[in-house]
Amino acid sequence: MKIVIIEDELQAVTALKQEIKSNCPDLEFCGNAASIDEGILLIKTEKPELVFLDIQLKNGNGFDLLAKLGSYDFIVIFTTAYSQYALNAIKISALDYLLKPIDTEELILAVEKAKQNSIESTQEQIKSFIQNQSLNPLKRKIAIPTSKGIYMHELETIVRLQSDGNYTAIYLKDGKKLMVAKILKDFESLLVNLGFSRIHHSHIINLNHLESYMNKDGGYVILNDKTTLPVSKRKKTDLLSLLNNLHS
Repeated sequence: MKIVIIEDELQAVTALKQEIKSNCPDLEFCGNAASIDEGILLIKTEKPELVFLDIQLKNGNGFDLLAKLGSYDFIVIFTTAYSQYALNAIKISALDYLLKPIDTEELILAVEKAKQNSIESTQEQIKSFIQNQSLNPLKRKIAIPTSKGIYMHELETIVRLQSDGNYTAIYLKDGKKLMVAKILKDFESLLVNLGFSRIHHSHIINLNHLESYMNKDGGYVILNDKTTLPVSKRKKTDLLSLLNNLHS
């Protein structure tokens, strides 16, 4: 598997190269670049199958590089110092990332995952990721991994999510239900700032599909698909605060 590293800190390049050489000997290093223009030229020249892409570069960021490149015949693994915004943006499109300093086990897992990914699905994930940066939050797409593959869905099409043991059931506005092998908390961290609210330990709702909140019987919501869901005592204050902010 041919790889390139796009990173503007030489020390970080050296460290990553050494980790790869020691733990992923079947990867073929084909060069590194420090800027967006150098990175684009390197990718077009070497045609790598895997790109380790730093988020912060000298004259911009890795997102800008992908946007300028336009087509993606490779799999990408982002490398970054901690940034919650950047990580949520990456996670929502189901792309992979490594936090600096690079952990050996996480590197090995990310590379193994990259080997199993298809270029076609990665292309869709990267396109979705780039589009999400400039879209209205509800028009952004989230990658939903199921047993059949990864599906990209606009957030607006998701009505609600419900915990089901170690799985999450995702209900779409066309009536379809998707089962995902992730717990509800995994989705909560991605969606709470994108128009969704966790109203109960078992339920997350899309506020865009909220029809009404009723104060009786402990409090419950009615969604526009006529689903009725309880609101827990712990979550009631947060929900009412959100609704008051929407109203104002």
